[in-house]
Amino acid sequence: MLSDLPQTIGTQKCNPHTFRRAFASNLRRAGLDVEHIMRPGGWESLDVVVRYTRLVKFEDNLRLYRGLEASSKAWSFASLGT
Repeated sequence: MLSDLPQTIGTQKCNPHTFRRAFASNLRRAGLDVEHIMRPGGWESLDVVVRYTRLVKFEDNLRLYRGLEASSKAWSFASLGT
């Protein structure tokens, strides 16, 4: 079952560790702080949760930047027509 999943979702590898990382990242993205992610994830170290979720803020900022960039381009093209 897991062997076909990477190709289906477009990733290099998929294993139980991937699910744990996704679990932590999704909870962080939903607004939970790392202390509240530790318990349901079964982690004993706060450092592990921080490591698992460190890309969330970067990904969110990148999405925001891309959205602002697209809006800026659309605004520029719209102003050319007036």
